[in-house]
Amino acid sequence: MNKQLLLIPILIGIALLAGLGILAVKPPQPALEIAEREPSSSPQDKDKDKDEDGDKGNTTKAVKEPSSGPKNKDEREGGEKNVKEKELMEPNEVGRVDLNEKKIENANLDMEVAGPAKIKATLELYGKITLNEDSVANVSARYPGVVKAVYKRLGDQVGKGEVLAVIESNDSLRNYQVISEISGTIIKKEVTVGEVAREDRPIFTVADLSTVWVDLSVFPQDFMRLKEGQVVEINYADNKATRGKITYIAPFGSENTQSLLARAVVQNPDGLLRPGLFVSVELQIEKFDVPVAVRPAAIQTLNEKTVIFVAEGTAFEAREVDLGRRDDSYIEVMSGLNVGDRYVAGNSFLLKAELGKGQVQDSD
Repeated sequence: MNKQLLLIPILIGIALLAGLGILAVKPPQPALEIAEREPSSSPQDKDKDKDEDGDKGNTTKAVKEPSSGPKNKDEREGGEKNVKEKELMEPNEVGRVDLNEKKIENANLDMEVAGPAKIKATLELYGKITLNEDSVANVSARYPGVVKAVYKRLGDQVGKGEVLAVIESNDSLRNYQVISEISGTIIKKEVTVGEVAREDRPIFTVADLSTVWVDLSVFPQDFMRLKEGQVVEINYADNKATRGKITYIAPFGSENTQSLLARAVVQNPDGLLRPGLFVSVELQIEKFDVPVAVRPAAIQTLNEKTVIFVAEGTAFEAREVDLGRRDDSYIEVMSGLNVGDRYVAGNSFLLKAELGKGQVQDSD
């Protein structure tokens, strides 16, 4: 029994010695190998993992962008339809309006055919209405004497040979009549009953206002463009206009205004052109022949583009055009329209409105 108790410590010692021998034979593993086999579990790494998982932190995650293509079959078919419609449109076509015959009739569209036209080049001038001095008569007493009667007032209309006043002659003490030499309007009256009339001073001035002069001020850069016989259009009250012709161009200029006087004789049957008033004038310089022209009312602006509506059966194409010279009657079309195209010359704004409604519905 005692021998067994003594063997236990000996066996324990032998076991300890054996373990130390094993450690001496097998060296410890390097730290690098341990790091490769076992991932780091430092606090910083744990925080980084949390950020990537969306738990904490400010790290931005990459978000997958949604596809811009059609999401369903209807959208794909609609997109293909729009592409086909664009391919079928003319290169300069901005839009199209389809109307039935009833709508076309109700719209009362004014249709014309594009073709050649003459466009007038004009010069904008300002002028003043004056008396036609070739149609003015000064009425004087034939003999000095006392005025016994006056029959006409300032502004009265008189006829040729009509009695204006009665004067008693100083020489014969007999009365005689003062008559008008022309038909017209009394524009000046310098006589009253009881005063002495002298033969060297007019007592009436009568003017025929059925024609007037329009004196134009033309600046040096435009002198060479003036010619006698050129047509002028005079615009006055209520946007009314009348025409005349250049009959006189002054051989000298004005020192005060540095301009040249050009004069036109203008018919004034209704008396609206009153001497002393200023008017705006368009001087027709020359005319140009253009191959394609349209009426001004045909021009519309659509999506910041200048367009003309061209008829194609019951459809109306809004074609983009480039414009050139113009006057009150026609506008030259440089491109976008051909000779023989039927276009909407009047009420084209109705088609623009109809096209606008269609675009709003499409966007909805």
